[in-house]
Amino acid sequence: MYHRVDVQSPGDRISRDLTVSPLQFEHQLRYLKTHGFSAISMAQLEERLQRRLPLDRTVVLTFDDGYSDQYRYAVPLLRRFADGATFYIVTSELDRARHLTWRELQAMKHDRMDIAAHGVQHDDLSQMDQTQQVHQIDDSVRTLRAFLHMPIESYAYPSGRFNRETLDIVRKEGLPLAVTTDRINLLLPESRFELTRLRVRGGWNVTDFARAIAKELSARHLVIQ
Repeated sequence: MYHRVDVQSPGDRISRDLTVSPLQFEHQLRYLKTHGFSAISMAQLEERLQRRLPLDRTVVLTFDDGYSDQYRYAVPLLRRFADGATFYIVTSELDRARHLTWRELQAMKHDRMDIAAHGVQHDDLSQMDQTQQVHQIDDSVRTLRAFLHMPIESYAYPSGRFNRETLDIVRKEGLPLAVTTDRINLLLPESRFELTRLRVRGGWNVTDFARAIAKELSARHLVIQ
C-alpha cells in the first residue's frame, strides 16, 4: 500500500512516512522483478482468483487517495517495469490541488492502470449510518464507472475503517474485493471484503522493503473465499 511518490519530502512526520521517492519506488520495483515476483493490480488479482491461478510470488500494488504525484512519478515507472497497480480514488478530490485530474485518470486507464473507489470523501465509514455509507460507496463507484467506462473491481475503506454494515453494502454493490490497511489492529481477514495490506514506509531502503515482504509472506496463509 502506497500513498505518495514524490521528489519532495513533506515537512510533517506523518506525510513523510507516507511518501517514497521515485528512486525508492524504482528500487522496489526492480527488487520485485529481479527476485521473481509478479506485481499486479487488484483487477488482475480478481481475474486470477476467478481462474484459480496460482498466486505464488505475487504481490498486489495499490495507491491510496489519488495524489497527482502518482501520475507524474509512479505510473511511468510502472510502465517501464510492465507492472500492474490499482489506484484508489476519492472522487470529490479529483481536479483539486495536489490530486489527480479527471484527464489524468483517463490517461491512466489508457496506460492499463486499474482504477478503483475510495469514497466520495475520505471519511470513516464505521462512524456513518447506512444511508451515509451507501452514498459514499455507491456514488463513488458509479461516478468512476460512468466516467471511465470500465469495471470497478475493488473498494478501499478510508483509513481502513469499516463495520459489518459496510461489508453488506460492498457485497450488494457487486464489488468483487475490498481492502483495508495494516493488519496490526485488525483480526485476520474473514472474506475477500476485508483484505489487509502492507504499508510501504517512506523511511525504508530496499533492504527494509525486502525484509517486510519476506515477513508478510511467511506469516500469511490466507485462502480468499
